[in-house]
Amino acid sequence: MESWLKEIEHASTGAQVVAVTRDYCALLHPRELEPLPKELREIRIEGEADISRVRKKLSEGFAGVRDPQAETAGLRDLVDYLARADERLGQLRGPR
Repeated sequence: MESWLKEIEHASTGAQVVAVTRDYCALLHPRELEPLPKELREIRIEGEADISRVRKKLSEGFAGVRDPQAETAGLRDLVDYLARADERLGQLRGPR
C-alpha cells in the first residue's frame, strides 16, 4: 500500500488523485469487502466527491462489522487509503 500512498502524494491535480484511487479500488478482491453489508460492496470512484462519499460510507460500514472472525485488514487499509486521498484533495484545493 505504501507505493499507492506515494502516488497520492505525488499527484498534482484532483483528477490524478481520482485516477490513482480508482485504480487502487479496482485491485481489491471481493473477499476484502465481504464483512460489509452488501449495499456497500460496490465501490465506484468517478469524481472527487466520490472519494469523500465512499470513505464515509465504508467507515460507517467498517465500524458496524460485528463478526470477530471477519478478515478486516484489507478493509481497514481501504478506509485509510480513502482518508488519505480525501486529505490530498483538500491540500490541492487549498484554503477556502
